[in-house]
Amino acid sequence: MTLGILVTTDRYKDDIIGITETAVNKGHRVLIFFMDEGCRLVTDKKIISLMERDGVSMSLCDFNRKKIGLSDEETPEGITCGSQYDNAVMNKESDKVIVL
Repeated sequence: MTLGILVTTDRYKDDIIGITETAVNKGHRVLIFFMDEGCRLVTDKKIISLMERDGVSMSLCDFNRKKIGLSDEETPEGITCGSQYDNAVMNKESDKVIVL
């Protein structure tokens, strides 16, 4: 199964980590898309460390990232800086989507 997580706020860091780790431990793939204030979480080391797990990929809305003032240097390697198209792809590829 592929689980999509749409992150629209920076308030649920622990939930994102817990859900992602549980899903991966059960053999599921996890796609995470950050937008709006959720883009702030890409500077968090615990969130970024999730990319080290097999089956986890992350992307974000580059327009929102720039709008909240995150620079290119603050965006870790491995995160796709894209657009809402990447959100649409995540939704299409996911069997279930959680919005936080």
